[in-house]
Amino acid sequence: MSTPVKVKRWSKAERGMKAEERLDENVYDLEAWNVLLREAQSGMIERGRELYERLLKVFPLSGRFWRTYVEHEMRCHQFEQVEKIFQRSLVKVLHLDLWKCYLMYVRETKTSLPGFREKMTQAYEFALTKVGQDIASTQIWVDYIAFLRAGEASGSFAENQKIAAIRRVYQRVCSSPILNIEPLWKEYNVFEQSVNKVLAKKLCEERSRDFKNALRVAKEADGLFRGVEKGTPSVPPGTLGDEQQQLRLWKKIIAWEKTNPCRSDNTSVVKKRVIFTYEQCLLVFGHHPDIWYEAAHFLADTARSLTDKSDAMGKEWLDEVSMFYERAISLFMSANHFIYFAYADFEQSRMRHEKCHEIYTRLVKALDESDRSLAYVQYMRFARQAEGMKAARLVFKKAREDPHCGYPAFVAAALMEYTCSKDKNIAIKIFELGLKKFSAELEYAKAYLQFLIPLNEDNNTRVLFERLVGGLPEDKSRCLWDVFRRFESSVGDLASLLKVEKRMASVFPKDVENREAPLIVDRYRFLDLWPCSTSELLAMNHKPFARQYSLASGPSAQVLARAAAAATRGDATHAKSVIA
Repeated sequence: MSTPVKVKRWSKAERGMKAEERLDENVYDLEAWNVLLREAQSGMIERGRELYERLLKVFPLSGRFWRTYVEHEMRCHQFEQVEKIFQRSLVKVLHLDLWKCYLMYVRETKTSLPGFREKMTQAYEFALTKVGQDIASTQIWVDYIAFLRAGEASGSFAENQKIAAIRRVYQRVCSSPILNIEPLWKEYNVFEQSVNKVLAKKLCEERSRDFKNALRVAKEADGLFRGVEKGTPSVPPGTLGDEQQQLRLWKKIIAWEKTNPCRSDNTSVVKKRVIFTYEQCLLVFGHHPDIWYEAAHFLADTARSLTDKSDAMGKEWLDEVSMFYERAISLFMSANHFIYFAYADFEQSRMRHEKCHEIYTRLVKALDESDRSLAYVQYMRFARQAEGMKAARLVFKKAREDPHCGYPAFVAAALMEYTCSKDKNIAIKIFELGLKKFSAELEYAKAYLQFLIPLNEDNNTRVLFERLVGGLPEDKSRCLWDVFRRFESSVGDLASLLKVEKRMASVFPKDVENREAPLIVDRYRFLDLWPCSTSELLAMNHKPFARQYSLASGPSAQVLARAAAAATRGDATHAKSVIA
């Protein structure tokens, strides 16, 4: 008897060990992580780092967790580590509290340095460039203005520079749609009055329109952001209870930003605001591929509109799209087919075919031991579109040699040869090649049979059917018999059809017992046309029809049962009314 392998635990406490056991089951268990975080924060940072790093591998975009980590390092005066953490997190995590923490760090640790005021100014400008349009960024603006006003100025030149710097920041903030902007507008008016009463009225009147516009947008944004939870760490879809509600709120905000509520004529301003909103949404919904795609698609569309106008910035923004997809792949979308395919399509539209090959190759590798069939199918499609059938065949060669590639790649390759090369013989050879590996796969058998039937090779179709049903267990072969019976009904004579039905009865005796009529009904159907009425079919318990009717019309099983009972009693009118 083998000895169980003991997993080394980070936690020393019983409660923490139980939390780690929960994480073995669900690595996104926030409650368990919070238990471990409390233990880490109460101990030495040298021990805590291991847990923080584990945590941030799971939640790389969580501003709250990055801030918890950096604050622990700050408490222990590990300033070199603090700066490394900020370098790793700030640019990719546009979380307001994390940026406030960064400003606090610069303010509290760089004061004694000779160039402190210059460094602090750069820090504020950096922060406002990245998160200054956040509706809740007011305090950063207030602190920056206070910092500028507190600076000493010797001589008239320095004083004029100070006034100009303060004026620029006031004018920027008073045209930014953020919360509590009215007090800042009043402060700006007082500031201008204190500088030059003659110019004050003119300058304030010039800025009044921008302020009113910003105030209007800020009030609209405040209403839209009500109920939005910005600090929730990103987890896979279906994990959080109020996920759909939060997602709806974010999508509503994004749609609103796309309408250009600021009424700006500057495409760059509109693009920046929309992408910033997407970035904020991704901090919470980074596991949702549709958000990544929609953001990249918006950016690409905006870039192309500029490129069409021969604007050089369009090329830069197209490069940003590539970097955006790369970020998605480096974070939560590392093995997501959809994002890789969209990325490859984008690069294909730019005629960057070598890059496309690289993207598909990376996806195949990222899938590790997972099923790679869809990756190869799409890779073949790209190769054919961009470089022709020869390139597609080379991809198919890789697919057939890959032990983690299934039958769909063979079906796709065969159909591609038939539809694009117009060569049915090559297609049949590929199907035959696949049959050696996938003879027990029902869906592959169906695909091969359905491919051969329209070719009007009746005898070959019959031979293939016999081979296919021979390689499948009875419970899997039923639908093949149905396909073959429809084939004989279409191309054979009555004798051959009766022969197939007789064989079906011997193979599936339970299906036939006391159910001769429902089985024969299938002989006479065509498309959605049936030889009996709805109530009659339900009354005879025709299972395929009942299932089809349920999917198409939506009646519950109970409704169908009541309708069938009514029809059995001979009350067809009542049966129809029950269903209706």
